[in-house]
Parts: sequence; structure tokens; C-alpha cells
Amino acid sequence: MKKKVMVLGNGLVGSVMALDLAADENYEVTVCDQNKTKLQSTFEASEGKIITKDDVDFASPQSITDSVKGQDLVIGAVPGSMGFQMLGAVIRAGVNISDISFMGEDYRDWDSEAKKYGVTSFEDVGVAPGSSSILIGYACDMLDEVEDVTYYVTGLPAEPKEPYNYKLVFSPDDLIEEYVRPARTKRNGNVITMPALSGCKIVNFDIPGVKLPQMEGFFTDGSRTLLDTIPSPNVTEYTLRYPGTAARMEFLREIGLFDLEPVDIKGTKIRPRDFFAALAYPPMELGREENEFTFYYIEVTGIKDSKRVQYQYSLYDERDMKTLFPSMSRTTGFTCVIVGRLIAEGILNMPGVNPPEAIGRNHKAVKRFIEEMKMRNVHIHQKVTEL
Repeated sequence: MKKKVMVLGNGLVGSVMALDLAADENYEVTVCDQNKTKLQSTFEASEGKIITKDDVDFASPQSITDSVKGQDLVIGAVPGSMGFQMLGAVIRAGVNISDISFMGEDYRDWDSEAKKYGVTSFEDVGVAPGSSSILIGYACDMLDEVEDVTYYVTGLPAEPKEPYNYKLVFSPDDLIEEYVRPARTKRNGNVITMPALSGCKIVNFDIPGVKLPQMEGFFTDGSRTLLDTIPSPNVTEYTLRYPGTAARMEFLREIGLFDLEPVDIKGTKIRPRDFFAALAYPPMELGREENEFTFYYIEVTGIKDSKRVQYQYSLYDERDMKTLFPSMSRTTGFTCVIVGRLIAEGILNMPGVNPPEAIGRNHKAVKRFIEEMKMRNVHIHQKVTEL
């Protein structure tokens, strides 16, 4: 009997996840969004296999609860601003969920509710946090003592164009939050808050079989639950961009263009960020056949069998020129879908609201995750070095 899966959100990533699931005859897939044009496009791409719904109000928890009842699994892909209430609505329907909705609230506030309803939820299961977190959790579980976790992540156009040297590969509002939200890092066991875009440094990576450009790394607030769920006294995330980006974005932020409080401009109230969006987002849109890449590199250092070792992981993916799925949509969506499959198959049966790194303790799930990513032509390279 087919398992029923409902995908909430049909954007750049939601559509990829719906199509991936619809290609498997073991799943009956419904995708929800209020954009009828995009729904029709996804329906046609699935050759009629996907059921579409345009009457689910993501801003209404009751609408979500009513819609997902009777499903075996929910895949969450709503905007971050709606994610927290959406999660609660799905939990109250008693349905398991794998979710990429990057909410600002602490999703673990729903943990007791999820346990009450017997719901297994995995949150932040995208790229970073997400795929990277699974591997970090696994490496920490393999070590007797963890000393340091440092990782770098990006999604960039293969051919940068001035002045932004960037193309939108996920929610533009979430992108700006990366440049605004203070970044938390962990040093010597203490969580320290740093300004976003600070700690900037030039980095070069030597990854076998991959030619990467020189990039700059700076602090962003993507470590999230890693700061208190893994036994490492040091945790640092760097977001990577083409050199010069941090200084430019910091200037725009400091003059107020990313602010949300309306200002009066010749008698008209307008939010500065909306003004910036109107000017900047159109030229940052990714062309339909424009190539881009997603990359992360992870180092987890510690002690194993009385020896100091380092687990190193890297992921590199480019746009699939056959399906035209951007690499960010692929690597984000596939991670979420694979975790959803592991929940549906009972391999991940963990009632409560869980961070992605918790998967690392389930070695069977980690092995399956890496294999499933490889089946989708997304390769994760692993290396263990004795220091």
C-alpha cells in the first residue's frame, strides 16, 4: 500500500522534493501551495502523478492541521517566518515530519507536544544545517573526545557577475537574515555572539576532482542546535562567498538598507529591506540554465583510541542540466526527502522534535543517507586523518 506524503510548499526546493518522491511508486504525493501556476508546472513535470492543492493557508495552523490529517508523512518547505506554527499544526495532526523551514524560533519548544502525539520530527534537514549536521553528529559519535568542529558552506554561481557576485538559490529573505542575524559560535565551552559577516578571511580548498575558486569565509548563525547538542567545546560555521561580499553587505546593513522598520520617504512609509529587495532581487535571480554549485567542507577533530584524529567531509554539486534543478535545491531537497523516507520506513523512529545531528547516532541511517545521496549523483567524500 502506498504511503501518503504531503509536501507543504512548492518553491525552488519543495517542487524538487515532490518530484523526487513522486518518482517512487511506493508514495502517493500531494503538494500544497497557493501559486496555481507553479503547482501546474510541478504537476506536468511529474507526468500527472502528483496531486495538487491550492487551498491550504500556511498562515493558518488549523488549515494545515485539517489538510495533513490522514497522511503518513509531511515534508515541510514553507517560509521560515511560518515554520514554527506550521510545525505545531502538523504535530497536532499526529503526522511525522521532515522539515527544512528555517525558523527563527527554537523548534524544540514543540518537543513535549510531539512526544505527546507520538510524532517523529526532524528539523533543519537541508544542507547546513542538515546534511552537514548529520555527518558532524556521526563524527562526534565515533570519537572518544571531541575537540573542535569547524565547517564552511556555500551556494554560488559558477560565473559571478558584479556587483553582487551572487544568485538567489533559496529564500531571499533568509539570505538577508544571514547578513543581519548575530552569529553564535562556541569557544572553550562558551557560546559567544559575534556580528554577522565578521571573522572574514580568504580561504582556498584543495578537494580532489573539484576546482574551486578562491572565496572568503565569514561568521553566520547557522550552527543553531550544534551549539548545545554535540560534545564539542568549539563550534564554528563560516559562510563562503566571492571575495569582497562581506564588506559590501556590511556597508548596506550599516546604512540601514536591511532594516524592517518603515521609514518616511517623502510622505510614504516603506521598509528599507523592501526597497532593497525591489532593486536587488531581480538581478540576483538565477537564470533557468545558469550553472551554480553547492559546497561544504567539514573538519571534526578529537581523540579516538588515544590518538588525535580528524574526520573530514566535503560535498560538491552543480546544477543538473538535464532536469535544470539547481544544486542548492537538489542538496537541500534530497536531504529532507531521504530523512523523510527513513522516518516513513521506521529506521528513524524518534518521537519528539529532533535536530539533524541526532541522526548521526544511528549509523545505519547515516550509511543509508550517504548511499541515497550517491544514487542522486550527489557525492559526499569522507576522510579520516591521524594528526
